[in-house]
This record gives sequence, C-alpha cells and structure tokens, in this order.
Amino acid sequence: MKKAARQWMEFAKRDFTAAKELLNNGYLANIVLFHSQQCIEKCLKAILEEHGFDIPKIHGVLKLHSLIKDNFKIELSGDIELNKIDDIYIDSRSPNSIGLLPAGFPTTENANEIFLIAKKILTATTNFFKSGDCNV
Repeated sequence: MKKAARQWMEFAKRDFTAAKELLNNGYLANIVLFHSQQCIEKCLKAILEEHGFDIPKIHGVLKLHSLIKDNFKIELSGDIELNKIDDIYIDSRSPNSIGLLPAGFPTTENANEIFLIAKKILTATTNFFKSGDCNV
C-alpha cells in the first residue's frame, strides 16, 4: 500500500473512532454525521490514491464512488446510501447552517444510520486493501 493511501486510511479510521466515541450522545449527533461522512470520503480517496488518481478536491461521495465503480471491482455501498451521505452538509458547520442535514439538526437515529454506513465502507475498504485486489 502506498504511503499516501495508508495516510488517508489512518485519517479515515480516526474519523470513524471519533464518530464511535460520540455515537451515544444525542446532543452531538451532527458531529457523528460529520465524522462518519469524513471517514467515507477518506476511504474513497485512499482507493483513488493507491491507484495514482489525482484526488479531486470535492466532498461528494457519490462522485468519488463513481470514479471507483468505473475503474475497480469493489462493492462499497449502494447509491441510495451514498445519497444520504451527500445530503450531509459539510462545507460549513456554523450555526447559520442549522445543523448538518437539510431539515436541521440530526437525531440519534440519523447518526446511527450514517455511522453504520461509514462502518460498512471502512470495513469494505480495509478488506479491499488486505485482499490484494487493490492491485487492479
């Protein structure tokens, strides 16, 4: 694994760990969503980095996932799940954005749902690198 891809994965794991630590605190559900989204984004960027792609300076996981789907044999998540991730507003965490979802502050249920998607993608990405299939 290339050093840069390994670094993306390390940061993804740290975001995942932060989300996990905060998961049961309903007051911080928006922070759980943020770190879960960041974990997913960094996993996708790790795969692209490993294969020499220029990493786009975007946060949209659907776009990143489409680059991977078009080039690699890896099942990470469905587009419906990733649509939910792209609904998380990450460009600003200021009070005027009223939370991180279009409808306002997320609930604990929202946080758990998005966290589980992040867990699924982190696991699939880790397995992808461990399997040797990353040398596509």
